[in-house]
Amino acid sequence: MSTILWLVSFTLHGILIYFVIILNARLSAFKAAEKEQKQLLEETENTLTAFLMELKDENEKLVREFQQDAEREPQKEKHQTHQSETPAESGSVFPETEETAGLPLHIESMIDEVERKEDELHQQEHEDSASFEEKASALYEEGLSPEDIARQLKTGKTEVELFLKFRGKMKNDS
Repeated sequence: MSTILWLVSFTLHGILIYFVIILNARLSAFKAAEKEQKQLLEETENTLTAFLMELKDENEKLVREFQQDAEREPQKEKHQTHQSETPAESGSVFPETEETAGLPLHIESMIDEVERKEDELHQQEHEDSASFEEKASALYEEGLSPEDIARQLKTGKTEVELFLKFRGKMKNDS
């Protein structure tokens, strides 16, 4: 009888050891997957950062080109007015105006209006992004969860979580 009990005990121990080995293998696979996810997240963050930097450089280049064009335009107008003939010399009854020298006046005013609105929008976006970061940080420091912060700021939970993780404020849940 004791032999049968010994055999059952060894069998159960063998099964338990087998399950412990399987659980250990799954745990190590899970840890490896978690490590790969962290690496993928870092690569994605680096890629997005590089893309944003390139975009910023292109925007700055475009702004510089617009500024250079704006500086050249008055110089061209001055140069053209010095070279143009007076109405009596050219035989024309009407003097040369801005409409004939460059763009029509109403188009220039429309361009100025669009540029002004773009500047206002850019300033508003800059203020909104700074205020989002400040608000999210302050709410997290008050002890609110990312879900509550997202609800209060009317944004996505994932966006808040990513912001907090990138800033190193969010504690790891693992």
